Amino acid sequence: MKKWVRLGILGLLLVLSYTSEATEHTCSVPDRALVVQAVRDCTEQYGPLVVKTGEISATADGEITLGAVADGQEKTFSSSAAAVFINGQLGITAALRPIAPEFYFAARLYFDQQGVLRLVDGWYVGIEVEVLAVDTTRRALTVRPVDQGAAWRLTLSPLLALSNSALTPGDSCYLLLDWENNIRKVIGR
Repeated sequence: MKKWVRLGILGLLLVLSYTSEATEHTCSVPDRALVVQAVRDCTEQYGPLVVKTGEISATADGEITLGAVADGQEKTFSSSAAAVFINGQLGITAALRPIAPEFYFAARLYFDQQGVLRLVDGWYVGIEVEVLAVDTTRRALTVRPVDQGAAWRLTLSPLLALSNSALTPGDSCYLLLDWENNIRKVIGR
C-alpha cells in the first residue's frame, strides 16, 4: 500500500513539474479574420496592393503619420478613402493615436496601384511581464505576465535588436506584440 502511495505522489510531482514549464505564447489575441477578408476584398477590387509597415506616430482629421521601422522616416497619408481596423475590428482613424510616448500602434497600410490608401491595419497588443530568462541565440524571452502565473516563451521580431545586456532575469517591462505574436518593442527595461 505504501508503495502505491509513493508512486502516486511521485506521479503527481511529475505532472506538476511538467505543467510549470514555459509554454509558447498562449494569451488570447484579437481575431484578425475581418482584416484578412477586407484585404482580399481590396485586392479583388483594386488589384495588387502595396503594403507599408511601421508605427503610427500621429493622427489628425483624415490623416495618419507613419514612422517606418526600417529607415526611421515619417510620412503622412490621407486616410479618407481607407477602411480602418483596430486590433481586427472596424474603427476610426482617431483611435489609432499614440497611447503615450513610445506606446504606438503598429500599422500596415495597404495602398492601391494609384497610391491611394485603401486599408489601415492598426495593432496594439501589450502585456506587462517579469523576465524569467533571455535566450539570445534563439532570440526569445521566457516571461511571466504580472496578472498570470503561467510562464510564456515569446520570440523577438526580426526587426527588434536585442543586446546581451538589454534584459536580465528579474527585470519588469512592458512588451508590445506584433501581428504574429512576436515581441515588437520592449518598454521600461
